[in-house]
Amino acid sequence: MEFCYHCMRQIENRKAHACPHCGKSLKPGEQDARFLKPGTFLGGKFTIGEPLGAGGFGNTYIGWDNLLFRRVAVKEFYPEQYCSRDGLTVRVSEERLAPRFGRGLAQFLEEARNVASLHEVQGVVEITDFFEENGTGYIVMEYLEGMDVKTILMKSGDKKEYEWCRRVILTLLYTLREVHKRGVLHRDIAPDNIFVTDEGIIKLIDFGAAKNASVLEDNSDIMLKSGYAPVEQYSRKREQGPYTDIYAVAALFYRMLTGQKPIPANERQAGDTMISPSQMGVELPEGAEIAIMVCLNLEPEYRLQSTDEFMEALDGKFFKPVYEAEWILPPVDEKKGILERLSAMPAAAKAALCLLCVCIAGGVAFGGAAFLESRNAAASLNEEGQAGIFTMGDYRGQDYEDVLAELAEKGIENIGDPEYVLDESEQGTVVRQSIEPSASVSRKDKLKFTVSGGDAYYTMPDFSGMGQEEVIRYYTEKNFDVRVYGNPCREDELSHTKKGENNAFSHKKQKIAIKSCFSADAAKGVCVGQSVKAGEKCDVDEEITVSVSVGGQMEDFNVEVPDFTGLTVKQAKKLLKTSGLKGIVEAEMSGQEEEGACVQAQGIAVGEAVNRYRDKGKKFRLEFGIAEEEEEEKQPEPSRQEAPSMPQEAAEPEPTPAPEPAPPVQEAPHISHEVPDSTPTPTPTPTPTPGAPGQEASPAPSKREPDVMPAPDGHDPNSSNRIELPSEIEIDIDLDLGKV
Repeated sequence: MEFCYHCMRQIENRKAHACPHCGKSLKPGEQDARFLKPGTFLGGKFTIGEPLGAGGFGNTYIGWDNLLFRRVAVKEFYPEQYCSRDGLTVRVSEERLAPRFGRGLAQFLEEARNVASLHEVQGVVEITDFFEENGTGYIVMEYLEGMDVKTILMKSGDKKEYEWCRRVILTLLYTLREVHKRGVLHRDIAPDNIFVTDEGIIKLIDFGAAKNASVLEDNSDIMLKSGYAPVEQYSRKREQGPYTDIYAVAALFYRMLTGQKPIPANERQAGDTMISPSQMGVELPEGAEIAIMVCLNLEPEYRLQSTDEFMEALDGKFFKPVYEAEWILPPVDEKKGILERLSAMPAAAKAALCLLCVCIAGGVAFGGAAFLESRNAAASLNEEGQAGIFTMGDYRGQDYEDVLAELAEKGIENIGDPEYVLDESEQGTVVRQSIEPSASVSRKDKLKFTVSGGDAYYTMPDFSGMGQEEVIRYYTEKNFDVRVYGNPCREDELSHTKKGENNAFSHKKQKIAIKSCFSADAAKGVCVGQSVKAGEKCDVDEEITVSVSVGGQMEDFNVEVPDFTGLTVKQAKKLLKTSGLKGIVEAEMSGQEEEGACVQAQGIAVGEAVNRYRDKGKKFRLEFGIAEEEEEEKQPEPSRQEAPSMPQEAAEPEPTPAPEPAPPVQEAPHISHEVPDSTPTPTPTPTPTPGAPGQEASPAPSKREPDVMPAPDGHDPNSSNRIELPSEIEIDIDLDLGKV
């Protein structure tokens, strides 16, 4: 059986070069290394076709069920940052990532099991099979034909009127009520996950993508749908519940009404500046607006807690969905036959055509002139017959050059320059028109068309006054990578890169840069300049720089260095934080290991200014140690073997005369001595300088151990021939007599 791998329909003519069903080439094209090759056989019964898309955690393919003979969609678990493909097998790029990959795969299959249990809920995509193969997992689901809400909005001027939005939201809430009853949360509600089939059935797709991200990523907020995810999804510790999906539904409602996503919840925590739809010029009932803003509350407990409460707030307590393609899908521009064209003509044009027929049938000479006059009148009259008025046609999907030629024939020339947009529709075709089809307009009214530039060129928007996140979204939604440079003093220092997220377009790298600059005229994060002027036609290969304000002049970001002297390590760290230095300087501490250490010196002088941008990463040395007073207190006491110091004015001693035979020694209290009869009286050796003969020595300054006086004959002082002098006793020594 031969297939067109683009639409997975059978091809009977094997010699054909293009598919008779979808018109695409039957010749296999080059495939990205992350995808399976078309024709791969999986699960014993599924043939894989071309990829339909890819995201951060998986690839989706069109496929064919060889048992049930029907088309299917096959989703493959493929977190590109963790793995690569080796033939058919998916392998973890690093062994340390294997446990995380395993947890993500288990969560992927668990969500498939949960959604499969919802098969009786009409508004949920049906899962028919799931299995593990090739080192990864696969989910097989029904193949849906139609378009998602994101595409519908793109084809409708990026926003819709209140009643259309209300019906979509009530239908979505009706489905979520059944989902929540079964204990399942979606966790990733956004325009691209709400699919509308060709029959007008609204289906929820891609359950659990955010939960899969949280299992895989240490910092999963980068994978959340910015603007649609509530604060509890930015934390692993906070509980999630039906109120989590309700926040996302309210964010979707806000987006469809205003054309803009709500400010991301994690950014609103620092300071909530989000405005209501009515402040943006949207007309809607007051009760509906209150419900939207309540459900967008940052704190879960202050939101409406169930789908029933939200439906009742929108006057939809007893609402039941009506699935009709006519009201929800944008009109399809089909080629009309002659009868359809005649019936659609204004009355004046029909009359002119009838007159022409009469003139031809009768052969009247003036018939031609009458026809021309009637034709001119038809061009200037509408059904009401008002001069200078015509009925606007529907030119969407038509070639722009052909439209200009047709309008010129009607004498309509007040047409503005086209706005080119990157679009999935054929290049050069009309995407939108400033005046709605069938409206009555004057030739004086100015017409303007939005024309598809395909994936090749676009008209540069006016970014002035827009927020940085809006600019990033504009480009990432067209699959541009956006490089962000956050330091105006270091223009080439890359902060981070936001990856393109729409695989319907080619992946465009190194083209868009957002650079921060100093500006006192704009708040932080607001665009103040762009390298290509607004309104100019721009090629996708052209490099674009958008300048974004940091919220002030350079001097506004100076921080004065405080005095750290005398602070402990803990106190110094606290002061780094409270003074605003943390995040600017890199503190280098030395000597802090010593017990009781405090700051003795700092590398940046007290009062010196450091700048948040200019001095980012500057080294700030803090030297710790013990204060000098404390060091002195810790110095050891003088040696206890030292003799008491003598008065400074004492004269130099005279040489000691030779000792004479000592008379019997008079015993003194508390003095012990042993001197043989033949031993001369010992003469003390002065240490330090002794006083004059007969002068008393100064008393000892403190309590000491007993001093040992050496024997005069040079015997060992530790021998028994010694005199021990307790420090408590004052002793008079007559050096001349050698007496004690």
